[in-house]
Amino acid sequence: MTVEWFRQDLTETDQYVHLYEDHEDRNENQIRSYRGRTGLFKEELQKGNTSLKLSGVQPSDNGLYKCLIKSESWYDDITLRVTVNGENHHSFNISLLLLLHI
Repeated sequence: MTVEWFRQDLTETDQYVHLYEDHEDRNENQIRSYRGRTGLFKEELQKGNTSLKLSGVQPSDNGLYKCLIKSESWYDDITLRVTVNGENHHSFNISLLLLLHI
């Protein structure tokens, strides 16, 4: 299974927020501002939970996030809009929840 989280609204060449492929996180091409701030609930992947954990939320995290889930037998995707309101977000952690029924 492959789980790709990326930003649709950025013009950077590398738009990956998080990439999970072949049972490993593969974040070599991750957007620099997300390094060290993302993760998946790996123990939940088999249940269809492909939620993204995002720590140290910042105003620049506002935007359109797309999640692509691929396996040999199926494909699905969803787009979410994240809005960060207020100030001093550095202490917050959020999860972009996406639960698919496999």
